[in-house]
Parts: sequence; C-alpha cells; structure tokens
Amino acid sequence: MLATKRGRQALAIAAVAIAIAPAEVRAQQESAADRAGERAAGGAPPRPSDEPVPSCLDQSIVDELGQSLRPRGVQKREFLKRGKVQILPRGGMLAGDLLSTSYLAGGAISFFLTEDLGIEASFDVTHVALDLDRPLAEFTGDDRFEPGLGFLALGGLLWSPVHAKMKMGESIVHADFLLAAGGGRLLHDSAQGYAFDGGLLLDLFVSRLVTLRFELRDLVLVQEATGETRLTNNLMATAGVGLWLPTGW
Repeated sequence: MLATKRGRQALAIAAVAIAIAPAEVRAQQESAADRAGERAAGGAPPRPSDEPVPSCLDQSIVDELGQSLRPRGVQKREFLKRGKVQILPRGGMLAGDLLSTSYLAGGAISFFLTEDLGIEASFDVTHVALDLDRPLAEFTGDDRFEPGLGFLALGGLLWSPVHAKMKMGESIVHADFLLAAGGGRLLHDSAQGYAFDGGLLLDLFVSRLVTLRFELRDLVLVQEATGETRLTNNLMATAGVGLWLPTGW
C-alpha cells in the first residue's frame, strides 16, 4: 500500500511539472517580448540578448550560404550603343528561290537612336544567274536568261530586345540579339518592284570598338525568269566585323 501511494504521488508530481513547464516557457517569451516592446517604446534599440539564440546548426548553415552566395543586383552593360555609328563590312551567300545560289558581299552602316532601336542602310553585290538555263541554252542555242551582277540596296530598322552574356573559354562575352526589318530594291532585270527583308541578327562584343555580326534574313521580292514570274523567298546568310564610332550625340 505504501509503495502504491508513493507511485501515485510521483505520477502526480510529474504531471504538474509537465503542465508548468510550457507555461514557464511562454512566460519567459512574453517577458522578453514585453522588454523589447518597452525598449522600442522608449526609443532604445533592442539588445541582441532579447532575440532567441540560434542553434549551432542554424548558424553553420547561414555561414556556409554566406560564403557561397553573392548578391548580383543589376549588371551593367560593358558597351552602350546609343548615339554611336556602326560600320559593318560583311559577306556570305544568297540562296535563291527561283534563281541560283550565289555569293553576297557588301556592307552596312547603322545608327542607334536609343540603346535598343537603330536605323540601318546597306548595299550588297551578288551574281544573279540561273544554272538550269545553261543546259537548255546549249540544247536550243537560245539564251533565255542573261546572268549578271545584281545590286541590293536596303534600309530598315534594328531592334535589340535581348542582351545576353556568353562564356567563351575563360572569358565572358556580351551579346545582343536583334530583329531587323526593312525594304529596298534589287537592281537587276529579273527583279520586279520592291524587295522586303526581315531576320535575326547576333552581335558579339569582343571589345569596346569591335563587334562580330552574324545575320540570317529572308529577302522577299517578285522575280521573273524563263517566262515564270512569282513571289520568291531568298535566304541571306552573312557574317561581318563591325566598327563602332562615337558621334557625341
């Protein structure tokens, strides 16, 4: 009987201790909050001792993250295009729709009104020919298509919606993706009316004065050859080296 009473007393004491412990913890937290509120009301800054002490594990995680993470913020561009002129000699090929594929050589000059918007004028030379006409001419003795040089003069707008950074080797190269649209004329007897072009361009800024340009454009115009006249889509693929000149504008 004595052992049973002692066991009941021990259980009762344990239950009371368990009930009192959370209340004491809450009382300590409320007391710390009250002290912090009193200091804030009195204008005194809160003391570090008023804040809960982090565990060693939490502090080690914070230290590791602080060593591995660095705030990046807004990255500045290495080169600004606004108010500058770009002179671009270029070369490549013109894949004809109705006519034969040939070289394309020339250049362009552009001026950027803002960082993203510019105007461009270009002049290129290509050889306009129809390879399928040669066997027919040899067979019939009648040249139905006269090959020769064609001069392509275009003007239009450049828009740069995307600026990117690319890793090449051990260095970071800044780049701009541009959209081009414009129109002009192909000066050749096979061309009928005006021509229109549009495409995608990539500028790689290798220095503050030099840019590598890669272009892929679609040249749309009406052409006539060997009695056939239709709307054609001609692919222009070129590459060039651009030189930037400041204007003080």
